[in-house]
Amino acid sequence: MRVLVWQWGRFGAGARYAYELAQALKKMCGHQTVLSLAEGAEVMQNEAIRRDVDLPLRTYANAFEFVWRSALIRDALRTLCDALDANPPDVAIVTMMGYWDIPLVRRLQQRGVPVAVVVHDAEVHPGDRFHIMVRLQRQLVRMSEGVITPTKFVAGQVAARVPLAGKVQAVIPLPAFDFAEIDRPAPRLPDPSPGRPLRLLMAGRLKRYKGLRLLADSLKLMRNTPFNLRVVGAVQDQAEIAELASLPGVELDLGWKSDRELIAHLDWADATVLPYVEASQSGVAPMSFMRGRPVIATPVGGLPEQIRDGETGLLAETVSPQAIAASIKRLADDRALLNHLAGNALRHAEEDIGWKNLAPRLSDVLEKVAQRRR
Repeated sequence: MRVLVWQWGRFGAGARYAYELAQALKKMCGHQTVLSLAEGAEVMQNEAIRRDVDLPLRTYANAFEFVWRSALIRDALRTLCDALDANPPDVAIVTMMGYWDIPLVRRLQQRGVPVAVVVHDAEVHPGDRFHIMVRLQRQLVRMSEGVITPTKFVAGQVAARVPLAGKVQAVIPLPAFDFAEIDRPAPRLPDPSPGRPLRLLMAGRLKRYKGLRLLADSLKLMRNTPFNLRVVGAVQDQAEIAELASLPGVELDLGWKSDRELIAHLDWADATVLPYVEASQSGVAPMSFMRGRPVIATPVGGLPEQIRDGETGLLAETVSPQAIAASIKRLADDRALLNHLAGNALRHAEEDIGWKNLAPRLSDVLEKVAQRRR
């Protein structure tokens, strides 16, 4: 089966997902894949990845370019569409919604190519401003023949907004990426020694709904529990992080981080913490598991589907400073539990959410979608 895989974002996990999915479908499932990524995508800076991109697309680097190239979208997509017309795929999948997806889907529909969409977020998160993207995504879902969500929570949100009758539907968790092109050490479990402070990491896009102030209030309750916390990533609102930054034991490394840098921070940590007040799911969780790091999280949205309480991490009983502090203290006081959770997290990444398990499931979905050929 010939599969078009595309994602035209410049930053974030969408392009990584598309690249690794295309590789997995090719190497593990025997499909012929055609991969399209944005020329300016962060992952395209790696020459090994660039060589595997069949149809690179020049998108935009700023708001001005976005406006004028979007106004001439047919010209922007002409070379790519001509290549697809010459050798059309049997099915196509977009791994994360972008502004230019709908024009391509229309072209694919004209050629009878069915499309599957991976929906990561069905609603706007508190503090986000991309309402137009959510509306475009709903239109994309309506146009598609298949819908994949990483959690049942998101699947329910999609179904509440868009009629899904007749579409191929599947819940397939976010993968633990291979990062095969990055030279990195093999994962090592955290040092279980009780003689040093517990090392915690909060990483990713530090937006308002991710509970920075909630975590600050939690840490204030841990005066007798030694810890070090690293906060790593691009922060949305400096005021949200100011209180956290003022606490002893907290260090900041703000700004956008490469995959290599995030892996290094994970290897420093004993566990990651997700004190979210709302969530669809977390891309940090599978990345943590991949490095043998358990996750402490609040029981919101799709997080309980990702973090197996007492097995790959700890779920706080409630979304409260007291509950989060209790979970952190539990790991700090019981290093045997930390070691147990870390080992389970690594096995979960390798056996359950690695490509060896997920690629055949995604292949099965795409084969069903391909049968909907127009």
